[in-house]
Parts: sequence; C-alpha cells; structure tokens
Amino acid sequence: MELFYSKDISAGGRVLDAEESGHCVKVLRHRRGDTIHVVDGHGMLYDCTIVDDNPRAVGFTVDRWVENYGSHDYWLEMAVCPPKNIDRFEWFAEKATEIGVDRITPLFGDYSERKVFKPERIGRLLVSAAKQSHKGTIPELVPATTVKEFLQQPREGLKLICYCDEATGKVDIKEVLADAQSVMPGSDRASQPKITIMIGPEGDFSRAEVTLALEQGWQPVSLGDSRLRIETAALVATAAVYLQFTR
Repeated sequence: MELFYSKDISAGGRVLDAEESGHCVKVLRHRRGDTIHVVDGHGMLYDCTIVDDNPRAVGFTVDRWVENYGSHDYWLEMAVCPPKNIDRFEWFAEKATEIGVDRITPLFGDYSERKVFKPERIGRLLVSAAKQSHKGTIPELVPATTVKEFLQQPREGLKLICYCDEATGKVDIKEVLADAQSVMPGSDRASQPKITIMIGPEGDFSRAEVTLALEQGWQPVSLGDSRLRIETAALVATAAVYLQFTR
C-alpha cells in the first residue's frame, strides 16, 4: 500500500500537491476511480477515491479514515547535536522516523563543530521516511537551539542525557526505560510516557552543560561500552525506547 501526504486534508483539503500528484499519476499510474491512501502527518490515515487525475493536482474524495495509524506507545523527543557531516544527521533523522520518534530537536553545544542547521532537506526526508514506514505521523522538526537554552525550557516526563564522561550515577538506559514502563499509567495516547533524550556533539557536552543538566533533573544514562558516533548513539537510544515500549 502506497501512502501519499497532504498537510491540508484534515482541514478539508481534497487535492494533492504537485509533487505528490506527479508521483501518484506519472509514476504509480493511478487514474480516476482508483483508491489511494493519504496521511495528514498528525496520525490520521484516509482512504480516498481519485476524482481528478491531473498530474499536477490530483483531486479526491474521502471515504473513511483511521486514527493513530502506525503510532507507538510512547512520546519521544530526540535532542541531538548535528555532526559536522550533515549527511550523518540526515541518516539518523530518516531511520529514527522509520523506528518511531515524535520530535527532533537539533542542538548546538559548546563543543559543536557545526554551528549552522538548514532544515529544508531534512523536512522532506521525514515525510518520505514516514510514508515508507507506514506512519500516519511525521515527526516535528523544531528550530535549532543551544544546549543551554534547551535545558532552560520546561519539560515533562523522563529526561535522559548521554555523554562520554565516566560519571557516577549513570544507569543503563534499558533499566531506566524498564522502570518507566512499569509505572506507565495507561495505553491511551494522552497517558503514554514522555521521554526526551539528549545526545552531544563530537566533542561531547561541556562540563558546564552537564552540570546544568543535572541541576535541571536530567538522568545520565549509558548506551553500553562501545564508543559511538553521534548519529549511532542517537539511533541506539531511539531503538531502545521502541523495543522497550512496543507491545
């Protein structure tokens, strides 16, 4: 089943944009009367019928819809410092979307080698990855911010930080997530656990950043003994959450 994306369908829009229309008609050869499946990026899947097979503006009607399509039993924000090679961050964002993530926040740390972040290409990758992996929700990509600004923001739920320094008080991420699952209040989306995980830059978080995080109640966690690249650590953490909470 192929998925198409329309950001306007939930507000009454009944036309695919030019890119989606071209793919629908020119590549997949859909024609008037065919059934197509459209997601709105917020968890809804719509079964639709094509009424106009214009390759620049496919028109359709909505026959039925499904809520929480391709959803997961948690809410996860990954706050990650993009590496100097932005291709690696794009790879992480794509694969994390396929696994299950709700928000991606690019961070600039004291020791970050990258100081500029352009969201346009990654935004397109998120849409493509969500459709490919049959997700009704496209992760929110928020504007980049500094680590210190991020730590000052109020945040609910479980707050985990991963860094290389051999600090006391680190707990294996699997143990922390298992404890969180044991007190999970319910299975409905509103009561699912909220989890935020921070991953630092090539040079790790600075001592000042770690101190501030601990003061703000962040739990240091370990991802194991291997020394991981930024994007690998971020994906390992994403997968750990998915495997712990997937029923």
